[in-house]
Order: sequence, then structure tokens, then C-alpha cells
Amino acid sequence: MSDVLLPRRGTLIAWTTQGFPPGSPYKGPTGKDFVPFGVGLVQLEDVIRVEGRLTENDPAKLQFGQEVELTMLPFTTDADGTEVVTFAFAPVGE
Repeated sequence: MSDVLLPRRGTLIAWTTQGFPPGSPYKGPTGKDFVPFGVGLVQLEDVIRVEGRLTENDPAKLQFGQEVELTMLPFTTDADGTEVVTFAFAPVGE
């Protein structure tokens, strides 16, 4: 086994909107604080396809073949008040 450096940019192959909080072990906002989020299948060059959160949740703003780039965004705050971030793919030019 060896380490492989994956590209930060890729192509959006498919997507959906997660309209309800995921099950355990999800630690993010729930109830009235939950905001639906996009989930996409992203092709990273000829290397691999990965599933990940999207920064966009409006299907009208997403397209097959759209270029996306890995970024980080605030996710929640833990019990100590520390901000927890997560990775997500953002449409290039967003």
C-alpha cells in the first residue's frame, strides 16, 4: 500500500439533496437548526470517484460535468465551544 495525493478539483457526476439529518454517528445540527445540504459523487481525474458533501444544495445550481473544488466549511460547535469544520466540494467560481 502507498500514499496517493488526490486532486482537489474534480467533476460532478451525480448529486442529491440530504433533506433530513443523517443517522448516527452524525454530530451536526438537528431539528430546527438542520439545513438540507447537497451530496455529490465527484470524479477526481482518472484516479477515483468519491462521495462528499457539497456547498450548494439547490439542484438548479448544479450540473452534470460541473467542475468542483474541495474546500472546508463550518459544520458545528462541539461541547467545549470549539468550531468543528468539514470538507465539502464547491462549484468552481462560487
